[in-house]
Amino acid sequence: MTSKLFKCVVVALLATCATCMCWCEDSSTKGSLRRADVKRLLNSAKTPEDFEKLASYFDQRAQLFDQKAAEEDAELKRLLELSFRAKNYPIQVGHARISGDYDRTEGIRCSKKAAAFRLRAAVLYD
Repeated sequence: MTSKLFKCVVVALLATCATCMCWCEDSSTKGSLRRADVKRLLNSAKTPEDFEKLASYFDQRAQLFDQKAAEEDAELKRLLELSFRAKNYPIQVGHARISGDYDRTEGIRCSKKAAAFRLRAAVLYD
């Protein structure tokens, strides 16, 4: 019975995460860029304002990846503190480690891109 409940909770959680990811990707809030806008700006950015928009987009992405990395670190810590370890425990731990490392690396990459776009904007302001 507990196993069925756990599976239902996991499925509900995954469905919620997928819905949130779709909602975040199609955000229409003022000031946020969609992926299509970013691709267009990457090809046609010439003004300092364009580079600032790109820099703020990549800053937001870096924050998102840092948040995901922190969540994966918390999950890894939770898994390592378990007294009972399930059959798929090594897979769960490996996934948490790999996901955390990936998110941290992507966060750093996005931060570097944001800094590069801010530098280009500063050069154009001068």
